[in-house]
Formats: sequence, C-alpha cells, structure tokens
Amino acid sequence: MDLLFVSVLLFVACIVISILGAILLFFVQNRKIQNVIFFALACWAFFISYVNAISIPMVYMGQQMLAWTLGFVSAFSLLIRYAGKTEKRYIISNILVTISIVSSALVVFLFMR
Repeated sequence: MDLLFVSVLLFVACIVISILGAILLFFVQNRKIQNVIFFALACWAFFISYVNAISIPMVYMGQQMLAWTLGFVSAFSLLIRYAGKTEKRYIISNILVTISIVSSALVVFLFMR
C-alpha cells in the first residue's frame, strides 16, 4: 500500500476515535463509565500530542512546543478532575480534555507533511 494512503487512513481513524470519545464523554450518565472514558481520552490526547511533537523536525521548535502544550492540557485536566470531586470540576475537566483532543487533531492536520 501507498504510504500516503496509510497515513490518511490513520489520520481518519484518529479523528473518528476522538470524535466518538468526546461525544461519549458528554452523553454517558454513569459516573464510573464517564471516568473510564475521560481517562482514556486524556491518555489519547497526550498520545496524539506526543506523536505530533516527535514527528516535527527540530527546526520547527514553535510547532513542537504547541504540540507538547496541548498534551499537557490533557494532563492538567486529569489534575483538575481528581483534585476535587465537585460537579464543576468534572465539567471543566471534560471541556479541557475535549479541547486538547480537538486542537491536537487540528495541529496534526494543519502541520501534516
């Protein structure tokens, strides 16, 4: 298979997983299942950021820093989620991990080589 086809296929799979996870995160009512989805999405967002950061050449330091920053937003959402158990913190952490996933996927799409 062509390398371009495989990379596009992987990108589409990444986007589908991200969108489905974000939708499930906001529509599942069971708190235990929502916590599992949240943790998986936070790890997924950090993984996307990691892959993006290591795939960018060293001369593009600003883009690398952007990728790492988006990964640390997901780590920060984990801290917010588990620092306190109030409903407001759950909502804020869900929004932060969703922002991290969407923006990381956009960065991958915009800076894909």
